[in-house]
Amino acid sequence: MKKLLLKVTGMTCDGCANSVKRALSQLNVKDVEVDRNNDKVSLSYDEDSVEEAAIVHAIEKIGYRVNRDN
Repeated sequence: MKKLLLKVTGMTCDGCANSVKRALSQLNVKDVEVDRNNDKVSLSYDEDSVEEAAIVHAIEKIGYRVNRDN
């Protein structure tokens, strides 16, 4: 499993955080943690099952901006 930390902007409430979790639940990801106060989403995923680009796309598709946190 690979760990991923993303900066996700535009989340203003718990409903936003839940929307991100729901979007990611459609993919093969684990351990999703959303910290909307700090614009962070962390998760683990199997690189053989899902690509990072698909994770980013799922979040952007519901209206949030994603930046890779280095």
